Amino acid sequence: MGDTRVSGVPASGLLNLLHPVPHPHPADPEDVQQDAEDAAALAAAAGHPALVECQTTAQILAEYAHLNPGRQPEHWKDEAHARVTECAYAIVEDDEEKIAHLTREARGERAAVACGRLESRGHRVTTEDLAALDDETRQLLEWYARPFPIEWLFEPERDAFGRIIRKRVVVLFHGPGGLSVGLRDILNADVDIIGIDLDGGAVATATAAGFRVIHADVTDLTPENPACQWVSGIALTPPCQAFTPSGLGKGRYAGSINLILSVIYEATAAAGFLPWDGAASGFAPRSGMTWDEVREPLAELEDPRAGLMSEVIIWPLGMLARWNTILEWVAVEQSSALPAQIEEALFEQLTDAGWHTTESWTLDAVDYGAASHRKRRFMAAYRGEAKPFVDLTPQIPFPVTTFAEVVGWPTGRTILTRGNRPLDPATGRAKGGGSRSADRPSTCVTATIYGWTDSETGERITQSDIARLVGFPGDFPWRHVGRGRGVRNMAQQAADAVCPMVSAAFFARILGILDWEEKVRSYVHRIYSVPAIPAARIEQMLLFAEEGDRAAQAA
Repeated sequence: MGDTRVSGVPASGLLNLLHPVPHPHPADPEDVQQDAEDAAALAAAAGHPALVECQTTAQILAEYAHLNPGRQPEHWKDEAHARVTECAYAIVEDDEEKIAHLTREARGERAAVACGRLESRGHRVTTEDLAALDDETRQLLEWYARPFPIEWLFEPERDAFGRIIRKRVVVLFHGPGGLSVGLRDILNADVDIIGIDLDGGAVATATAAGFRVIHADVTDLTPENPACQWVSGIALTPPCQAFTPSGLGKGRYAGSINLILSVIYEATAAAGFLPWDGAASGFAPRSGMTWDEVREPLAELEDPRAGLMSEVIIWPLGMLARWNTILEWVAVEQSSALPAQIEEALFEQLTDAGWHTTESWTLDAVDYGAASHRKRRFMAAYRGEAKPFVDLTPQIPFPVTTFAEVVGWPTGRTILTRGNRPLDPATGRAKGGGSRSADRPSTCVTATIYGWTDSETGERITQSDIARLVGFPGDFPWRHVGRGRGVRNMAQQAADAVCPMVSAAFFARILGILDWEEKVRSYVHRIYSVPAIPAARIEQMLLFAEEGDRAAQAA
C-alpha cells in the first residue's frame, strides 16, 4: 500500500469530499435539500483542523478500499465519509466534545492504517523499521500507543515454533517494584514489563531500579489501547487500605461491597462477556457503556480506593473485547481481608467469560524467607492453553530471620513502634506506644515504621533496614518526589510493596518455573546472609523425611 506517510491528501481528494457525488437517478427533493445543507456545512467548516483530519482519513480509507476490494474496506470508507459531514456540522454547531471525539476517531484510524502499512511489508516490524520512520508518522504512532511505547503496537518476536520469545506483561498499581523484582531479579524471567502507578515517588524508585513504569492514573486509561493487543499477562495490586483490618475498612461495608459488585457486573457487560444463549458467540452484545461510565458510580464509595478492585475485570476483559486475542493470565494481590463476595464475583465473571482456571491463596511473606509478616490474598485466572502445575508451597521451611538480625541489633533488644518513649514501670512497655521483641520477624510493615527505635539506645532504623525487612535488597534505590527528605513517603512505598520472594513463588506457578524455590533461597541468602540450601540438599532432606515417616508408620 505504499510508504508509511499517511498525511497529505491530494487536492482532488479533498474536493471530492467537499462536494457530494451527484445521484445517478433523479434525486428526491429531500435528498437535494440535504445535500445542499451538507455542502453548506462543509464550506463553513473548511480549513478547521478537525475537518482536515477527518478528510485526510477518509481519503486514505477510500484509497485503501480501492486497493483492497471487499465489504469491510468499503464499510470503513463509507463510515469515514459520513464522519466528514458529521464533523462539519459539529464545527458549525460549536460542539467541542463531539469535535474532539470525531478527531480522535479519525486520527486513530489513520494510525491504524499506518500500522497496517508497516506490517504489510512481509516481515515482523523491527526496532530498525521504527527508527527509520519519518517524524510525522512517528508522532502519529506515539499518540496512538500513548502511554505505552510504539513498539508494543506490533507483534513481538516468535521462535521457530511460533512461541513468543519475550512475553509482554502489564503491572497496574506497580509501586516501587515488588512484583517486578520477583520476576526479573529472582526468577530471571525474560518478560517485557511495563508498570503503571500514580505515586510519583514510587515511579521514580522503580525507574531508578531499571523498570519501565508510566506515571498515570490507571482509571484515566483504557484497556482497549491498541498497544495492549499483544499483552500476554496482566498483574494488578490495587491499594489495600480500604480492606485491611489496620485501616478503617470502609471497603468492607455492605454498601461498598454491593456497589463494587454492581460495577464488576457492568464492566463484564461493557466488554461483551455476559453469557447469552441467544448469541452465536455465547455472549450478549457489548452494552455500549464507556469505561468512564462503568467507573463513574465508584465515586460514591466512602473510600474510593476500594473501587479499584473493579479494574481486575475492566482491564483483562476490556483488552479481550477489542484487540487482544492472546492474553493468557491475570494475577492479583490484595489484603487478606478482601471480602469473599468480591473475590467470588471476580472469578465468576472471568469463568463465564471463558477463563478455564481460577485459584487463590492467602500467603505470608515470612513463609518465603522474609524478615516481616505480610499476609496477602493472591488470585490468578488463566485462559491460555497451559494450566498451572507448579506448587508454590516451599518444600521445606525457610529459615527465620529476625528484626534484630536485619538491623544489626544484639539479641534481647525491644522495638518501640511509636517513637522513643519511656517505659511504664508497671507494665514494662512503652508509655503511649507499642513495643515488641526484636528477636522475632517484624510485624507487617506500615508507613510509620520509619519512627521505630531501639528501646535502649533510641537508634532509629533506616530506609535500607525497612527495605530488607520487606524483602528488597538493602541498596534498592528508593526515591522521593517533592519537598523534604521524603522519609515517610519512601517508608510508605516499602509498606505498600508486594514481597519480592512471594512474588517469585506466585509467578513461578503462573509461568511454569519449576526451580523457583532454589532461586528464592539464593535471593534470601543475598539479602540476609542466610545460608542458601542447594536443590540437591532439599531433595535429600525430603528423602530423609519420607524415610522417617515410613519408619514411624512401620513401628
